[in-house]
Amino acid sequence: MEQAWTPVAGPLEHNIARFISEGLLEEASLEEKIDSRYKAAEIKQMLEDRGIKAKGKKQEMITTLINSTTQAQAELLVPEVRMFRLTEQGNRKISEYRAAMEKAKAEMEAETITQLTRGDVRKAWARIARYYESQLTCDPRWTKPVPDIMACEATHLLKMPYDDLPLTVTQRKELGAHLALSVLLGEPFEDAGNRMMKYTGGVFDWTQVLAFHRPNPCGVNSQPEDAEALAVLYATTRIHEALTACELTSLKASRLGKGIKVLPVHGNDCHVCHSGKFAYAWSELEQLPRLPRQIGCHCTYAAWL
Repeated sequence: MEQAWTPVAGPLEHNIARFISEGLLEEASLEEKIDSRYKAAEIKQMLEDRGIKAKGKKQEMITTLINSTTQAQAELLVPEVRMFRLTEQGNRKISEYRAAMEKAKAEMEAETITQLTRGDVRKAWARIARYYESQLTCDPRWTKPVPDIMACEATHLLKMPYDDLPLTVTQRKELGAHLALSVLLGEPFEDAGNRMMKYTGGVFDWTQVLAFHRPNPCGVNSQPEDAEALAVLYATTRIHEALTACELTSLKASRLGKGIKVLPVHGNDCHVCHSGKFAYAWSELEQLPRLPRQIGCHCTYAAWL
């Protein structure tokens, strides 16, 4: 942290002094320092060592401990502890900062979605990178062009029809842009599903939306029952569909080995993809199944060496 932020924000001691002078920070109380330094059992032992019966919660025992000795002696319990807390003004400043950051992020996402609906993945990436550069994240990935695999995934997500969802053509296009944004941001599948729920307002009957959902799908331990879980499952499947399409294109271009095989992520536990033929020679690629075969399937393509 020191190596990353000192060149940007200056030395830590300088900033602490500045924040105190501006009324944003103040030194923590003796009670807070003792609370951060010792566990409840340790405080209880110190009281018993002084012949004092320990009772009550941790904060009560700390108060008893401080009252049992002089201020100077109590301070000797935490000589190495340097601790500060936000003042009321500091808390207000933090709230204002967070509100500004949320606004900036919302603007970035809205502009990125616009670029994605136009099909321009690289401009979308550049807009995201510009946002993170302004946040001083010190993340080197935003100084580089969009990785080919992410650009490929995003492009596939933008081209998917999403005709299994009760949406208008425009809404389906925008939904694809939201999933593509999630991929470019590197978000987990849960966040991608939450984006779907937020965009749609959660008004869909997901049991009808996921008409092709099967009991105990590949890669899923139990049948999701609530809309949020189904949204995550759907988003996961669509993103995986885009990824496997990119992998297949890459494998066909490299043409390594004898052909292409379907490889379960969790070993040979996919009852759909590994119940029959799963290795295909280059002359048999027209028989190669499209992945994922069903919602929740995590299987992928690999070179058949």
